[in-house]
Amino acid sequence: MDLSGENICSSEFIAFDLETTGLHPVFSRIIEIGAVRFRGDGTVLDQFQQLIDPRCEISAGAMAVNGITNEMVAGQPTIEEVLPVFDQFIGRAPVVMMAHHAAFDIGFLSAAFHRLSRESPEQPVLDTCTLSRCRLALANHKLETVGRHLGLIHAAAHRGLDDSLLLKEIFLQLIRVNPAISCIEELNRTAPFMRFERHQEMASKLPPGYEELWEAMVRDQAVIIEYMGGSRPGSTRVITPLGVMQSGGSVYLSALCHSSRINKTFRLDRIASYLKVDQE
Repeated sequence: MDLSGENICSSEFIAFDLETTGLHPVFSRIIEIGAVRFRGDGTVLDQFQQLIDPRCEISAGAMAVNGITNEMVAGQPTIEEVLPVFDQFIGRAPVVMMAHHAAFDIGFLSAAFHRLSRESPEQPVLDTCTLSRCRLALANHKLETVGRHLGLIHAAAHRGLDDSLLLKEIFLQLIRVNPAISCIEELNRTAPFMRFERHQEMASKLPPGYEELWEAMVRDQAVIIEYMGGSRPGSTRVITPLGVMQSGGSVYLSALCHSSRINKTFRLDRIASYLKVDQE
């Protein structure tokens, strides 16, 4: 699916957001999918929103964030019913998908596609958090922080469709930041696209003991790691986790390295210890 030569204004995009029972796709389930299909000129083409019965209890922590209760999802369609409909909404036409902290959403969707023995979408996925890091100088790049900075919201809704619509507006403003981004190829160079197939097996093979790295990733929180690989084995580094991927039988953590200010990968089994940085 080659979109590299396409102009952004005439291209189609799908901004999507998931709400879940927790932070890890092995132990948690999707309870809402929201999405908006739009052209790069801002025209909304279609919308998708569906609550999902996870057939398990929603944690108090998750309810505090998104306001979705067990009563709200009771009797709603299950993921077995919703995922094929959402897959149809995505379609097979050339389109760039996008999510904020995309590795999180891709991880949950990939796990769901895998459980249902369905092929994951072929469309590339833009991480708007990475795009924001490239375009804005902010203390953090949470969706709410970026939305507030751009004057789009006063508070995040933390619901699937509302956050997808916000994400659409954030994207349209980020590509206009000087120097403006006008084509898909340039967008991919600025914030390289992610692929569902890179995450297909990730969620089911994440080793135990690293769950808090997912929490740090979702909360855009820095951690201090003791890393036994690289050119300085045993050194400590401050990183912000961005996602997890599997390659060649090993699991890797993709992260922003604070000392170099560039994205790096760290083999998960070579992280001897990690400690979240207090950002209060």
